[in-house]
Amino acid sequence: MQLEELRDETAGLGFELTPQQVQGLQTYLSTLEKWNRSVNLVGPSHWREILHSLVVDSLYLAKFLKRIVHREDIRSLDLGAGAGLPGLPLRLVWEQGSYYLVESRFKRCAFMRQAIAAMGIQNTYVINGRVEDLPRDILPADLIVSRAFMPWKKLLALTVSLLDARGVLIVLSSQEAEEKEPQGFVLREQFCYRVQGRKRFFWALQKMDDGG
Repeated sequence: MQLEELRDETAGLGFELTPQQVQGLQTYLSTLEKWNRSVNLVGPSHWREILHSLVVDSLYLAKFLKRIVHREDIRSLDLGAGAGLPGLPLRLVWEQGSYYLVESRFKRCAFMRQAIAAMGIQNTYVINGRVEDLPRDILPADLIVSRAFMPWKKLLALTVSLLDARGVLIVLSSQEAEEKEPQGFVLREQFCYRVQGRKRFFWALQKMDDGG
């Protein structure tokens, strides 16, 4: 893929990236295509399909986070990071604080570490292990992101103890949030967007503090 071609594709999706961001995204997609031939990281095999069906979530998420996150020193966890989605493309365009990609499968962690080094993104780290065994020195988190890691109700139960008071959990979903707010959280904001003609949603669920 050529840089100009990739720039035009992202512009066609509604995102104007800097030359440096386009270069980083090209590196990510090229590395993913290469690894995907031997390790089943994602379903799509061609960079354009990966961009339109998967990476686009990362670009929308960056816009969403810029709207709801106003701290520079935020600590974020990306649970079940897999092939680095949404985290690695996200970090090209949203650079706040420190970002930890948590993944239990070794080969996926090896891919993410190679991609991070090649992309040149900063303050982004890979943790090879289970969520239940996260090192205490990176907890509590201010923000947790999860894409298809587990059913969202189980995810809430898992993450409530990992979040700081008033911390935020971002759920990527194909469904609108339920009207009844889950115990221990309030729905701070919801964002709807379309990918290949289908609706997708971000839920920003804020943990209630003891007085909430």
